[in-house]
Amino acid sequence: MTTINDLPNELLLVIFQQIEGKKHLALTCKLWNELIVNFLNLNINLLNEDRVRSFLGMVFTRSYQRLSIAGIMLVGSEFNWMGSSRQLKSAPVKRVRLGSDPYVLLRKCLQVVRQYEGTVRDMRLNFGPIMDKSLLAFLPRGEEPSPLEFLMIEIDSWHIMKKEDWNVDRLEFISEEGLQEISEMPKLKSLRYDDSRLKTDRTARRKFFDAIARHAKAITSISLSSSYACYSDFRIVRSFSTQLQELTFTVWPKFVKDFFQLSFPEVRILKLDFDCTTIPDPALLFQNLKSLIDLTVSNTNNEEFFRRGVYRHATTVERLTISENRDITMDGLQDLIKLKELQLDCENTWFEFDEQSAVPCSSSLEKLVIERCTNGIPFYSALAESAPHITELHITGDNTFNHGCLRVMCTTMTNIRRLKLTLIPFAEDPVTDMSLCYIGNLRKLEYLSLESYDDEDAIQITGSGWVSLLWASDIQLSGFDEIELPNMLDLVLNPNLRNLTLEHCGRDKTDRIMEIVRKLKQLITDSRPLPHIAVTSLW
Repeated sequence: MTTINDLPNELLLVIFQQIEGKKHLALTCKLWNELIVNFLNLNINLLNEDRVRSFLGMVFTRSYQRLSIAGIMLVGSEFNWMGSSRQLKSAPVKRVRLGSDPYVLLRKCLQVVRQYEGTVRDMRLNFGPIMDKSLLAFLPRGEEPSPLEFLMIEIDSWHIMKKEDWNVDRLEFISEEGLQEISEMPKLKSLRYDDSRLKTDRTARRKFFDAIARHAKAITSISLSSSYACYSDFRIVRSFSTQLQELTFTVWPKFVKDFFQLSFPEVRILKLDFDCTTIPDPALLFQNLKSLIDLTVSNTNNEEFFRRGVYRHATTVERLTISENRDITMDGLQDLIKLKELQLDCENTWFEFDEQSAVPCSSSLEKLVIERCTNGIPFYSALAESAPHITELHITGDNTFNHGCLRVMCTTMTNIRRLKLTLIPFAEDPVTDMSLCYIGNLRKLEYLSLESYDDEDAIQITGSGWVSLLWASDIQLSGFDEIELPNMLDLVLNPNLRNLTLEHCGRDKTDRIMEIVRKLKQLITDSRPLPHIAVTSLW
């Protein structure tokens, strides 16, 4: 399809001359251009030397509302700073090692932040592991209030660069002349702070969070993730506990008791990751979560936490995700009378884990996502009776799901409207083309997604007898790189089909598939419209 950018300038001029009301058109184009410019994103990637060199010589003139800088101070000591910037001549001699000065890049990054701190609403910064002392410098400065609404800080660990690759042991912010005080941030609603290091400067982190707490009074969303315990994390959560609406938090033994005493009356979305074995009585915590709708709990290993806390007192929850290596207890789940969606995950699939044998029992449950191993046929045999109103089922991580599981599920759970399956090749008695025929029992099915497991022995579609049995109007196939043209024909000719999506399917056969589609379009009458077909993420 030809776009306006493909047209010659002469043709555009002729079109413009034929248009009445040229002033109105010119004004509209100007306003449209300003609107687009106001929503431009500036993304700077400094993860390799070529990009660093290019960035050091750049001058930015446009206005941006979103700024993202990835890889601040993630370059090794072998980088040739001498040939990259004239600013090196003014660098303090005591900060130079092996003829290099990383402060050149640090100053450039700060310069960009200073340039856009009056317009940027969304700022995302990714730092190297020695930037603790410099974090405060990247907060907005000046007398005018900052328009910043979202702030994300990520600090990478040494797994990206070895410590000996760095040319200084620690980077500290070089004070700018006339540096103003940190601006008030009345519009800052969301703070995200991710730290993957195992060791850090806790004092610097505390000062950064204290500055946020003093200058940003309207925060309603906090996400904190770290690989170590830091009491300042609890302090900032406590500062905003009564107004938070979203919270993602790692609970450490150092402050688990204090955290369970907090009240979060406005929190609607809560994600808790426990890094402690002993957990206090959770009753008070969930009694004070009066607005909670979406709850995610990871790594608890504590059945009483669910029985006495989540199931008994989180009565407003509509979506629940549990990520756990052990068999997750379902005793008491039926007390969550508003529960609509349940997701069962395995926290760490590379460690030893138990099969999920406890079956969810809920009369309100409508959507179930299984991303962990179950005990197979016994689990799916009991599911229809224990959760009779499920209409959406995703089974994407159950290595025991096989022919028998699919047969039982499709025979008993006939109310399913949306079904997503990942076909596991190494399961005992795996799913085959014959197994897929059972999906024809789901006469209310509207959406079907089949994904072939990414493996050398991945299941492929070799027959198509099951295709004509499908009732779904929307079908997505992923990872079937050996799909054949007869399969495509049967899919397209299914009278129920309205949308077909092929993702990573038909290796090197796209042209042939499209040719068949064109021929079908000629043969099928207007009374039988051709389904919409999307082919994405080609090999």
